[in-house]
Amino acid sequence: MIARQSFAERVLNPGLRDVFRMGVRRTYAFRMWLYLGILQVFFQLLLVKAVWKAVYGSDATVDGISSEMMLTYLTVVGIINFMIYPILADEIHERIEEGQVAVDMVRPIGFVRQMLALELGHSIGRWALLIVVVPGMLLLGSLTPPSPGTFLLFLLSFALAYVVGIEIWLLVGLSAFWLLNIGGMRSMVGLIGGFFAGSLIPLWFMPGPLRALAEWLPFQSIAYLPAAIYVGQATGNELWRALIVQGVWAVILGIAASRVWARAQNRLVVQGG
Repeated sequence: MIARQSFAERVLNPGLRDVFRMGVRRTYAFRMWLYLGILQVFFQLLLVKAVWKAVYGSDATVDGISSEMMLTYLTVVGIINFMIYPILADEIHERIEEGQVAVDMVRPIGFVRQMLALELGHSIGRWALLIVVVPGMLLLGSLTPPSPGTFLLFLLSFALAYVVGIEIWLLVGLSAFWLLNIGGMRSMVGLIGGFFAGSLIPLWFMPGPLRALAEWLPFQSIAYLPAAIYVGQATGNELWRALIVQGVWAVILGIAASRVWARAQNRLVVQGG
């Protein structure tokens, strides 16, 4: 009878550690793309800052939101989007297209666990660059610090945002077992998700029906909710509601990903060789 591995043994599996380290190293393999990604974050903040500066004009507040709070929100969202930049969907798609997935699936550690370890390594590699990104965002935007308690809750919200973001892109990646080419799916999720995540327009400025739709989708959990907590827009019951919404979506998407993966294993069609 084969003994089942404990949770700690599965997490600390030497194979997963190697995949994790590979993810960190791959982050710096194409440094020019990495530098361009940093510049993109700065450029996007400059653009949205210019747009919202024009919206506010000479007004100090709009609908009770000060221009300083709005700038801080945009800055925090920019940092969150830099930190949550999954490669998961592209990695899965590439492995299916090239046939590498057939080898991955016969390894003693599960395919999805390999991909998650690779993604976490990639993320850790990017987060090391916050030493450059944060000062740049401070120079271009604003990061008025919240109270220590609020900041701790923001970190909890960010952790949940990271989980939700990874699960969404894991589902997009797993769709390659049916679609084979996920270019259209990836673009659609990126466009719709970026909008409803509140990356450009906070949910508090959206018209009623549009905001109601956004609140029924998981994307707000990735950027809007943690940023709203940071700037103090979500307080009291709203703050705890935001954390509960993120937690619920993390569970729902995790269950969905598990079920999709169970079906995907029976749909494998290898392209190339």
